[in-house]
Amino acid sequence: MPGQSWASHYSHGRWAHESGMIHATMGDLTAAEEHLHLSLDIHNLDRKGARAIVLADLGHVQLKRGNTAQALATWIDFLDCADGVQSVRINDGLSNIAARLSNIPNSPATQELGQRLASRS
Repeated sequence: MPGQSWASHYSHGRWAHESGMIHATMGDLTAAEEHLHLSLDIHNLDRKGARAIVLADLGHVQLKRGNTAQALATWIDFLDCADGVQSVRINDGLSNIAARLSNIPNSPATQELGQRLASRS
């Protein structure tokens, strides 16, 4: 449509997610985490897949910030949201989490996450 922005299809939640990922790429992990939390707060909750992707990204930011326990809890939430959702982005999230899991010290949360990841394969 003439006069409509190229970005008019973006929701506030999607803008917050994209902003969070830009902050993460630039190394501002505090701002990245804030924007990703904002995205979760305002994201369209009936879209499980979109919410799951934000959770996967949030877990990566939390891990980079050294908050391993919170990252593991976030990734468990990701698995809950991703349950039954088939998408390339969900599969990428699963692969990325699995790749990082081997470098995280063993705990009940890492064992639960590992078992749940294995059951999805």
